[in-house]
Amino acid sequence: MTQAPAQVTAHQALETRQRMKDGTELLVRTWLPAPDTGEPRGTVILVHGMAEHSGRYPHVAKVLTDLGLRVRAFDLRGHGKSGGPRMALDAQDNYLTDLAEIVDAAVAEWHEMPFVLGHSMGGLIVARFTTARIRPVRGVLLSSPALRVKLPPGAGIVRGLLSALAPKLAVPNPVDPAKLSHDPSIAAAYRADPLVQGTISASLLEFMLNAITQAQQDAPRLEAPMLLMAGGADSIVDPSGSRDFYANAPEDLRTLAWFDNGYHEIFNEAEPLRSEVFGKMTEWLASRI
Repeated sequence: MTQAPAQVTAHQALETRQRMKDGTELLVRTWLPAPDTGEPRGTVILVHGMAEHSGRYPHVAKVLTDLGLRVRAFDLRGHGKSGGPRMALDAQDNYLTDLAEIVDAAVAEWHEMPFVLGHSMGGLIVARFTTARIRPVRGVLLSSPALRVKLPPGAGIVRGLLSALAPKLAVPNPVDPAKLSHDPSIAAAYRADPLVQGTISASLLEFMLNAITQAQQDAPRLEAPMLLMAGGADSIVDPSGSRDFYANAPEDLRTLAWFDNGYHEIFNEAEPLRSEVFGKMTEWLASRI
């Protein structure tokens, strides 16, 4: 069940809720282009990263709506203002089936295939979703996707034990806010944000590791044009995973935007890098809408 949308003004998010088939309600944010800019030129579904929420993306939505695109973002289950156990999964395909339902609702409302944009774990979800061909999409945009992560020694054993015995046990969120961006205000805002989660669970880690393996294996199955954007100085995820995924994606569909000095949150990087990132994304999208 999707709550009926009200009128939205440009760059102002409308918050609604969408009930998934299992009864979990997700917080949904929608931004529309200015009404005096003519008919929208397309739709972007935005998927945020691990432990954060879609309320951190209004500046990204503005870049997209300025291009004439609608933007629909949502808080993943267990994140932000959405329902579900915090940072844990009841089933390993929860994120993928949720994204399918979000896409289906957008297609039913606007009658067109969307672009899908994912950051970090959201990028992994989008990569897995599109290479598995769960729904057809107009294009794929990946920002610092979690296509490889570095685990400490012995983590594999602990992962197996926790997944079997305590899949929802909360363990500390490993993200170091200081490594998100060269802009110190980003780390300060992340630490102060009450909707950012301080823990993760074995079930979430299990999903990520399995999804990484499958997405990398299925990279040649990508069917839509892809822009992969990544920072070479990212220490939150291993950027070599992005290079490998790109190398195995169909040559005629792939575009790589590599920012050597970029940290993990390239959309939140210090200037002038942030504007360079948005410029690359805008250029790629403008040629496809």
